Amino acid sequence: MILKHRKEPPDIFQLQSLLKRTPFTYSQFPHWTEQLRRITAGFHGEQRIDSLWHEIELPFPHFFIHDLFIQKPNSSHQLDTILVTSRFILILEIKSISGLLNFDLQTRQFSRTNKDGSIDGMRNPDDQLRRHEKWMQRFLADQQFELPVIGAIVFTYPSSVIQSKAGKRIMIHSSGLLYLMEQLFLKYPEDILTGRKTKQLALKLAGLHSLQPLELPALPACFMKGVLCPVCPGLCLTYHRGKWRCSKCVHVDSLAHLDALSQYRALVKATITSSEFREFTGISSRSVASKMLVHAKMPYTGSFKDRNYIIPEAFL
Repeated sequence: MILKHRKEPPDIFQLQSLLKRTPFTYSQFPHWTEQLRRITAGFHGEQRIDSLWHEIELPFPHFFIHDLFIQKPNSSHQLDTILVTSRFILILEIKSISGLLNFDLQTRQFSRTNKDGSIDGMRNPDDQLRRHEKWMQRFLADQQFELPVIGAIVFTYPSSVIQSKAGKRIMIHSSGLLYLMEQLFLKYPEDILTGRKTKQLALKLAGLHSLQPLELPALPACFMKGVLCPVCPGLCLTYHRGKWRCSKCVHVDSLAHLDALSQYRALVKATITSSEFREFTGISSRSVASKMLVHAKMPYTGSFKDRNYIIPEAFL
């Protein structure tokens, strides 16, 4: 049973929105493009691992918690996948990294050698997983549960070649997930918790999840405002007689300003006033802007004159 499903990282929409509103000649454009590629590849890799579980029979009580984010006063934990079972807890650190991969046990350095011979230093997933394991062990002790905690690094790219391992750390390619589970079935053949206790533990873990704050980018001076045409890159729609229209492709949409509001939320801030809405979308009429905001059915604070609308994560 899945207690928490995996959702697309909000960074993807944020970067997509930023790239749509920034000229490709801007100095940071290649950096943002690479960021988007990396985050999207990671998300798709996690989705591929999620799909593999449908092929694996788990003959005991179990619960999946995907993408659990735990915010603590001075630190945080982001766990890609947690499998809570009546026999053990499995934590997966999922990595979509290509190339020759090396773990240096002395320096704790993790690096990738690319096809062209260049070397990239990266965060050590073994150390990340060690943090998660220690936190989980403390959590179990505090909750008075006794279960083995197993951590495994899963690489999603077939082109990933593990040249040197991180000691005794379990490290597999995604195709080895079934084999790993078979080995764990043999190592832990008996239930430790009842089905009710297993569910109780899983619910407590899932209940710790909090929304990961999205860091807003510094917008360049060349940042493009307006309601963008989804067909013609770099062109804005104009509003006429209740419709947003593109002068080039004749695209027509009565609700295109909702997309602009979502982008505003991801790039500027999560609230917007009527004057800010007019300034961002190019609407000159106060009455038209007010009607649009009211029809969007967003929650708000303040009176009619100083109303501050709270932009939702998604419009229904």
